Amino acid sequence: MSRLWPAESLAFEESVQRAMESTGAIEFARACERDPTQRSLRLAGLFSDLGLDELAVDEGEVEAAAAALAARAAGRVIAPWPLVQRLTASIAAVKGVTAVYLTSGSPRRVDHLDVAGPSIAIDVLSGASHSLVPAGEVAYMPLDPFGVPCQLGAPVDTPAGAASTHIVLSAFWALGAIETAVSASSVYAVERFQFGRPIGSFGAVQWRLADLSVARSALLELAGFTLAKLCDGTVTLADALALRLQMLESCELVLENAHQVFGAIGLCDEHDLSVIDRHLQSLLRRPLGKTQTVHALSERVTAEGFDLLYPVRPHRGAERSIVLHAAASSGT
Repeated sequence: MSRLWPAESLAFEESVQRAMESTGAIEFARACERDPTQRSLRLAGLFSDLGLDELAVDEGEVEAAAAALAARAAGRVIAPWPLVQRLTASIAAVKGVTAVYLTSGSPRRVDHLDVAGPSIAIDVLSGASHSLVPAGEVAYMPLDPFGVPCQLGAPVDTPAGAASTHIVLSAFWALGAIETAVSASSVYAVERFQFGRPIGSFGAVQWRLADLSVARSALLELAGFTLAKLCDGTVTLADALALRLQMLESCELVLENAHQVFGAIGLCDEHDLSVIDRHLQSLLRRPLGKTQTVHALSERVTAEGFDLLYPVRPHRGAERSIVLHAAASSGT
């Protein structure tokens, strides 16, 4: 696996980064909480002008890398837009679909469905796909700022590889968010003084900053590796779920330690870390939380095997057991 990003994808990420900063960065996410109509007014045309709507994730390494790095750039400012869902739709075989969501069972809310356009939902456990339609307007909740009530429609064909693609791009979006948290924590540790010296000089804070850095690097490495497997067509759902588990663990570690570093400020919405934390919550809980992800991963490893230093071979008959379990869980 090459550790070097294609030059074109890095240049594209830089363009997306500059465009997102021109909107006001994280401050724009705050503004959209107060007035959700700003999402379409500011971001729809901006992303279209950048060419994000024309990216095809399954058209080779450069396009896939550009999509992943664009998601990371958007995550750095918690861009309030269904970017991952729309990028995933580039591989969808369903005519007229502009967004792909991952769900588990019958979803009650999903992010930004009101601005996503014609959408489908893929059940990450059973693989079944349905059209997904809004059942109301944006219903603000502090830990789910842009959740939209929804309901499943008619069954549709499941696009091959869409679930894995969605998970990979979501991991890059989350990576961008925690990179901002890590950077802000490092700066604060230098600028905040206690007892006449910066708090970053205290061993307890240095230990937390080290954990922040390790958690970020762990997600970056596994996200890049899984993206490479996606590009060469060898990725499995087990690979993707392993990445989601790492994403959940990295985000949990970063948020927990970053809040401790910023402890003197306290929990307040005026600080960017609070916004990052709140806006990550829906991604960390939908479609599967940590315990559910571990369970789903163990089932997929049993069914598909897992490519490790000592590869795990699939267990015969496990695929049928998973299908029956998913059907029982959904009540079908």
